[in-house]
Amino acid sequence: MDERKKTVLWIIVTVLLLVGFFILAKHMSSDFLENLGVSLPLPVFTFIIALVDGFNPCNLFVLTLLIGLLVSASHSRKKIYITGYTFIAVVYVIYFLFMAAWLNIFKYVGFIDPLRYSIATIAILAGVVNCKELFFFRKGVTLMIQDKHKAPLVKRIERVKEVFVKGSIPMLIGASVVLAAFASLVELPCTAGFPLIYTGVLTGKVLESSFSYYAYLLFYNLVYILPLSVIIAIFGCTLKAKQISKRQMQIIKFIGGAIMLLLGLILLINPEIIGL
Repeated sequence: MDERKKTVLWIIVTVLLLVGFFILAKHMSSDFLENLGVSLPLPVFTFIIALVDGFNPCNLFVLTLLIGLLVSASHSRKKIYITGYTFIAVVYVIYFLFMAAWLNIFKYVGFIDPLRYSIATIAILAGVVNCKELFFFRKGVTLMIQDKHKAPLVKRIERVKEVFVKGSIPMLIGASVVLAAFASLVELPCTAGFPLIYTGVLTGKVLESSFSYYAYLLFYNLVYILPLSVIIAIFGCTLKAKQISKRQMQIIKFIGGAIMLLLGLILLINPEIIGL
């Protein structure tokens, strides 16, 4: 089967599944869900969404490119771990602050219907754009890293490589912090969908205290960096690095986009499914 036929088949199957899910979600009552025992606890929901979010092609692209260059330059496991886990630590902090900002905005506004409709609409639009990447990669509207940011990003990665080979440990940590901060900022369009959806859902939950909301954000971000942590551990142990391929990025984007679409539809037509 040629690529054009495969693309058409993927589109048909995706549309049919979404239509089927729309019909099912629209007629699914909370009583029906309770009878089935399908009530999804918030910790489980948090883990699932954060783990899916963690397989972010933009983060994976930057990290695998960085570690790949470092492994080719030197086989110092110590420096690889220092660079990689410094990068992840900064990503964790910035992502947490980003989500905390959305949480405070949503808590101030309140989880009213207009907010729910707005989040659902954004989720559906972002989902469609991400699903599109499987068929038309980086064509038209995209939520991948913008072309204008690629050159500065690669320049900073090369700077980390130079420090990795010739610099001291403090200099390496500093260069890794700068790279991670810059990468986190330019990747925000690529990563903003799930944090927006999750913080909106979290706002709609009644928790015991204000600290509980931030505890869930801390937990979310811990799960979010889990795939990146595993990648660094594997690269450090094997001293072999492989950059994420275009096809892998397309598939990850499609899966993430499909889940965004489903969450958007749930928020739009039947939020009781996720306990709202």
